[in-house]
Amino acid sequence: MARDDLDADVLKAVRHAAWTRQTFYALVLAVALVGQVTGAAQTLDVPLIIAVPAVATLELGGVVLMADADVRRRLGERALASRLLSATIAVGAAAFNWAAHPDHLLGGFYAAMSALGYLVWLIHAGNQRRDRLRATGNLPPTPPAYEVIGHWLRHPAITLRARTIAKADGLDLYDSLRHARAAATRERRNAAIAKVLHRKIRATLDTATADIAVRVYDLDEVAARLTATADYNELTDLLAADITPKRIITAENASCRRWLNREGHAPTSRAPDPRSFPPSPSSRFTAAATADDERQVSDPGPERNPVPDPKDDHSRQAESSDGVSPQAVPAENEAAGAEGRDVADDDEVLDVPRETREAVAYWLRREPNIEPERIAERIGRSLRSVYRYLPPDYPRRPGIARERTRRHPA
Repeated sequence: MARDDLDADVLKAVRHAAWTRQTFYALVLAVALVGQVTGAAQTLDVPLIIAVPAVATLELGGVVLMADADVRRRLGERALASRLLSATIAVGAAAFNWAAHPDHLLGGFYAAMSALGYLVWLIHAGNQRRDRLRATGNLPPTPPAYEVIGHWLRHPAITLRARTIAKADGLDLYDSLRHARAAATRERRNAAIAKVLHRKIRATLDTATADIAVRVYDLDEVAARLTATADYNELTDLLAADITPKRIITAENASCRRWLNREGHAPTSRAPDPRSFPPSPSSRFTAAATADDERQVSDPGPERNPVPDPKDDHSRQAESSDGVSPQAVPAENEAAGAEGRDVADDDEVLDVPRETREAVAYWLRREPNIEPERIAERIGRSLRSVYRYLPPDYPRRPGIARERTRRHPA
């Protein structure tokens, strides 16, 4: 419907309500008069010719006082005397209707009808007064109707602010909510800027100067200039560096490891029995490499660059068909060992056993002088678990005695 059609429909409804309200007043007044007249005739033995004008005068006096109070309030006065006297007459008429009838149920009906007419008149007079105040600009426009669950229950503070903004600026439902959210965000932003500005100026000058600066400078202008100079590319790169998959996985593993160390245990998996499976070529190769490492640890070997004896035939027999001399073999082994250590430092060794005992022995074979903290970090176990499986002659850190371990109780 168009706006003109809506206005015409509202005017029609207003006229219809006025006629209905006048009919209601007439009927309620008639019922109240009947109740008061019959009560006066039955209880006070007053003749009807006297009771009817007396009761009608009482009811008319209450109506006159109510109308006079409404007019004076529209003119800006409070009209307390007329309102109090009118309410007194209404209460007295209702009480007389209830007390003057021997049948209190019938008297209650008459009293309720008298009070109902007075209350309806008060409501109508209040509506007319608010309409006049709104038309003259002394009363804000009617605020929008906000949802109970979606607005009042979920966001009561924002909804209350939106209602105030709508009454002050005449906004509709969604515009008032949008302005209320923006105002709340602006207040939090200005509070943060004022806090930082106050701290910086106070550190340079004094507290009084900082208070003056916070109240003199326009924080909205400061925020606008900060927004204009913001570098979104650098901020995006800063955030993107922390949400890469590799960084997330590393942080998750580190947090899990810290939790396990704090709890004092680590998940261990049961290694399969080597006797139940036939040895594979890779396992044989690993076993051979382990044996070689053990021999290298137990026997440091000859000097790296020995001078060959011309009378010794072993050096000539050790040369291979491709011309590689035996002096080059230790250098290659040393390079391979360095490369293996680099790989171990990078946590990329794939043949580390899963059992704690075997893992500790593995790293001791690879690096005899490795620190226990490095072993615990690489195998993902606590330092106390590593100390349980160290050799008896291994140097231990002060404060962790062997007698306190689980394998050697005190």
